[in-house]
Amino acid sequence: MSETKNTIIIHDGATDELMSLLFAASMPNVSIKGVMVLNADCQAYPTARVSSKLFDLINLQDIPVAVSGARAWNAFPWTYRQYSLMVDLLPIVNQYKADVKVQKPLMDFSLAKMVDNVYRETNNTPVTLLCLSPVTDIAYALKTDHDFKEKISEIVWMGGVYITKETPNGNIDTGIAPGANPYAEWNVYWDPQSTKDVLTSGIKVKMFPLNVTNNVTLTTDIIRRYFLPDSGDFPPLSLAAQMYSLVAFQYGFSFWDTAATAYLGNADLYSFNAAARVNVDTSPDPTKQGTMTVDFISKDEPLESSVEIATDINVKGFYDYYVKQLKTLQFKL
Repeated sequence: MSETKNTIIIHDGATDELMSLLFAASMPNVSIKGVMVLNADCQAYPTARVSSKLFDLINLQDIPVAVSGARAWNAFPWTYRQYSLMVDLLPIVNQYKADVKVQKPLMDFSLAKMVDNVYRETNNTPVTLLCLSPVTDIAYALKTDHDFKEKISEIVWMGGVYITKETPNGNIDTGIAPGANPYAEWNVYWDPQSTKDVLTSGIKVKMFPLNVTNNVTLTTDIIRRYFLPDSGDFPPLSLAAQMYSLVAFQYGFSFWDTAATAYLGNADLYSFNAAARVNVDTSPDPTKQGTMTVDFISKDEPLESSVEIATDINVKGFYDYYVKQLKTLQFKL
């Protein structure tokens, strides 16, 4: 059995990110030690409460969930940020006994403090960060805790895009966000400077850009094919089908976050480049901010950062692995 990854999850509450909590919890080599919620692609306080509810469903009541104080350069449009509120109302998420109390989210609690607590409690074992959101909290921790890098084993990050013929744009809809940069990815565009700071920090980063995650599409057909057939026998599949149905009718959704999360438990699903230099445009022009350029290099060249970028994913293997893992979860209903 592979070595246990003591993991802190940083997310901003879209449906696929909320499912990533359960997905990660299903992996026998992952021990979730804490969660940070950004007020980015969600409303942070209710998202933190939903995160605790989901953990309670699988009898993980003691995982600390904190609300980040991070702020954006470019905020997500409000219309994107409503889904955790919908998930909070789903009947399957709210079937509790009378004596179950969902913990209140921690406020004014930093990622640096959470990492330090976990590091010390695990005999100075470096922590894995699964970041499914902007990396602002990581950048801030680097500035405020001079020993932070030593406490991090790896950052697994869903974010970024580099423009190619196959991927000609990012995921920013300028119809909803007029004046924004269509060639950026939202987790980068939310805070370009922090992205640049983290990717050049020297911390080992596994990056899962849209170039790869867009290949695992989230459609009504995928829901019918993978989640519905056994949903009557496996409540986690029923929950997944309900949550993904909130967004699957809209064009352009993919399993962005669960695709990155799957790496923790099944790295063989992916191919990676040897290493890359990554630059992020931090100019003041909002039509240019967040543009990412990637220079893939050989292992023999000097490298300022330690970024490995996923370049391919076994799509069917991902769907099969995801469903298999969800079936292992036991809900407290």
